[in-house]
Amino acid sequence: MVDFDKLNSELKEDTHIDELNLLQKQLMLPGIKHKWVSRLINQKRQLAILERKKKLAKQGVLSSLEIPPGIPKMSLEKKIEESEVISKLNQEIEDIQITIEYFEKVEQILRSMTYDIKNIIEINRLETT
Repeated sequence: MVDFDKLNSELKEDTHIDELNLLQKQLMLPGIKHKWVSRLINQKRQLAILERKKKLAKQGVLSSLEIPPGIPKMSLEKKIEESEVISKLNQEIEDIQITIEYFEKVEQILRSMTYDIKNIIEINRLETT
């Protein structure tokens, strides 16, 4: 499970801009973007792995059940989804999906930082002339 408090404080540090660190942040921005995009891709990879595990687990649960003939497919699907293994995987998938959404929002924030830095520089330039 991801510690969102830790991520939030790290993001706050990565996105903090003031007059003293403006040039430093401008130079570090590509590396900061890479760090967060890398985390996003890693979570997407983890999601794909969990979805494959879920598919295999469903097949395993299906093969372990004694299925009498004439059972409706919907009832069978519901029974499989209620199994402990599948429920646990569903929770892990949901957690990763939330984390992916968070990292996508972070990427949007970092994308806009380029414009924010440009605007700050422009404001500073106007103030000094």
